[in-house]
Amino acid sequence: MLMSTLWSTFGSVMGLFYAGIQVMVPGLPPAPLSTSVFKSDEYMGSWHFVAVAVWDEDDLKSFKTTDNSMLHIQKGDDDTLTVTESSRIGNQCYKNTWTYSTWFVTDPFLFRSDYDTIALVWDGKFINCPSCIVILFVDEDEETSAILFARDEKTPDEVIQEFKSKMEGVYMQDFYKAPLQKGKCKVEAA
Repeated sequence: MLMSTLWSTFGSVMGLFYAGIQVMVPGLPPAPLSTSVFKSDEYMGSWHFVAVAVWDEDDLKSFKTTDNSMLHIQKGDDDTLTVTESSRIGNQCYKNTWTYSTWFVTDPFLFRSDYDTIALVWDGKFINCPSCIVILFVDEDEETSAILFARDEKTPDEVIQEFKSKMEGVYMQDFYKAPLQKGKCKVEAA
């Protein structure tokens, strides 16, 4: 009971903090999706990696070796989401699977089960792409990245430019677009 109250208070304080930052940084996207909305069927399934924006160019190193990547999100047991990523790095396909907690008391934050990564999710409406999502990841090394994912393999250039522009508005000026030159890795084939 005490832990639930603490997490609930933490979520409320973080929500107020975000609202305060939004006033100071007008380019900040609207409030992230709540975990209850994000774990609805609308967001389950496959998402293609389109582009990433970061504050520090060094944080792009791991992305620059990736030709393409795809996430598959599905509901897990209890209050979890299972996220499987397949990536093509060079000529090899790689597969990783993580579990994220979707406890209502940590809403809208998604915590990876090893607590090495926190994620926030926005729908693509703020970049004029209803079939997109933007996920902000903060990892254990405090590297922060905003990643654009789309349902379709081909994303219009206008959407990518809008994403880039919105991220520059929050000073995430270092940017990388997936080259998509070597063919997709399927989640089950990775």
